[in-house]
Amino acid sequence: METELYPPEAYANAYTDVQGEAYPETYMEAAPMQYASYNFENTALELARAQWPNYADQHYLKGCQWSPDGTCLLTVIRGGGMNVFEMPSDLYSCEKVQQTRHIVPLNPAVSVPEAGLIYDYNWYPGMNSANPATCCWLSSGHEGPIHLWDAFTGDLRCSYRGYNAVDELESAMSVSFSADGQHVFCGYKKNVKIFATGRPGREYVEYPISHQVSCIVASQAQPGVVAIGNVKNTVELVSQSDGSFRNLCKLQGHKGGITTLAFSSDGFRLYSGARKDKELICWDLRVPGRPMFVLNRECNTNQKISIDLSADNKWLVSGGSDGKVQVWNVHEQHYPEVHLQMNLHNDSCNGVSLHPYKPILATASGQHHSIDPLHHTRSVPVYENALCMWWVGPQEENPDLIATIIQAATNSSASSAI
Repeated sequence: METELYPPEAYANAYTDVQGEAYPETYMEAAPMQYASYNFENTALELARAQWPNYADQHYLKGCQWSPDGTCLLTVIRGGGMNVFEMPSDLYSCEKVQQTRHIVPLNPAVSVPEAGLIYDYNWYPGMNSANPATCCWLSSGHEGPIHLWDAFTGDLRCSYRGYNAVDELESAMSVSFSADGQHVFCGYKKNVKIFATGRPGREYVEYPISHQVSCIVASQAQPGVVAIGNVKNTVELVSQSDGSFRNLCKLQGHKGGITTLAFSSDGFRLYSGARKDKELICWDLRVPGRPMFVLNRECNTNQKISIDLSADNKWLVSGGSDGKVQVWNVHEQHYPEVHLQMNLHNDSCNGVSLHPYKPILATASGQHHSIDPLHHTRSVPVYENALCMWWVGPQEENPDLIATIIQAATNSSASSAI
């Protein structure tokens, strides 16, 4: 998609140079933020799908993330590397989707065949497809450094290397960019290492911690504020100053290690989830210390079950180990109840991601299933390793009933064949 540096109305009061070319004035009002028009009164409508077979090495997915500009979707497949999928082109301009729209098979536009275990990944926050230099993402893996990958070609741009006290290369368990993209935060067993994005290599600043970092996220509304989750059910809030971190407070309330964190876009709230813990906790950062409210979801394994928050801070979405996606209205209610529960997958739904400006929800499914070679159990595990895009906005009914039935049968056979 092509983007303009200034909106057309910015040239109304422009001045001209000696060659007669127009330049906009430096002071302009920013265009109002356009939020997606969600319709969580109806169940989601499937738009596109990619699916992987379950061989002996079990190709389950490990979450998914929309790019900041909304043009593509990133996911990690166990044993299948990292893959980038483009959003179907017809979805850029549509405001409503017909209920009989056919399901589009997704094929990766970029594939990085990393054979090792991928721990974490994160898009560059200023990613814009009109500027190829910004199109990249971070990844951390088993027994390797942090890599920065090119989203157009899949090539390795550079690496950030962290070392322990005996000068051995360490693997980061979690990675994240700072809000402005100028720094890379990497969580290790005994510290958080802070790299300058423009200076790859082994130069970094360390912030010591008491337990292994399991996830880390930076606040977009309050630059410098970072939440660090560890395996001992604690969230530590820190502020970046003088290159390192300064402790602000610690939040405790979960029963398991922290696996997912999400700041609200205004910076006032922090949502957290943990492994083998059915509770999602909302923290009011203006009065930290005790939870603002607690939500319930299904999470009975050690798998990371991610959450996401809409840009207008109204809708919180979470996956579940039972394959269900739950939606809460966290903006208008003090003690939210489940607004909508959708049975979208037959296996664990471990990844959810809301599109930045379209009412589209991306989900990822799959988990590790223990294999019983002696067949002591009669139950057959259900495998579904799928990446899906769902329409959660206004829907348009097809007036032709016969065409609706035929199209529904076509979609059913197409989804089973993918």
